[in-house]
Amino acid sequence: MALRLFNDRDTMWPAMTSEQEPLSVFRNMDREMKRMQRDIDHMFRQSINTLPEEDRRAFLERRANDHATSSVEERDGKKLLKYSFDLHNYKPEEIAVKATDNTVTIHAKHEYHDQQGHNVFREYRRHFVLPEGVKAEHLQSKLSNSGVLAIETPLPEGHKLALHMEHSIPIQREDTKAIK
Repeated sequence: MALRLFNDRDTMWPAMTSEQEPLSVFRNMDREMKRMQRDIDHMFRQSINTLPEEDRRAFLERRANDHATSSVEERDGKKLLKYSFDLHNYKPEEIAVKATDNTVTIHAKHEYHDQQGHNVFREYRRHFVLPEGVKAEHLQSKLSNSGVLAIETPLPEGHKLALHMEHSIPIQREDTKAIK
């Protein structure tokens, strides 16, 4: 199987030769993308290991906490549902929290020019669905000095909230034939 490459504005693109099937091109591209991902992961791990121990630990801690956490807290005899997001890389004016029906969206966007004059963009977007019975209009958000965004809302009286309920979902396999 021959794979030709042509240069289009300094970007290498695979071109299909006449003897190739279209699916084989995609398989080759998928295989190459996976190899590139492994190489990038390897380079990332190597670069992290060059950091001083304290910086490496802080970086890995922040990376591990990059996702939203949720908890139920009790304050003044009332239960609160609380979500936390690590947004330390964003200024308060770059962060927006919006609710549409029972879906909450957190969006943060930061752009700047580096010393070489390049535009640098960083963007963060998370969505979550409020549990049944929780009203979006009661949401409150607070940004701490350390950059942690907390979104909280009171839980209705007697509300039974099951956070982190996990159950397995079976995967059904279909027997598909290759398209020729």
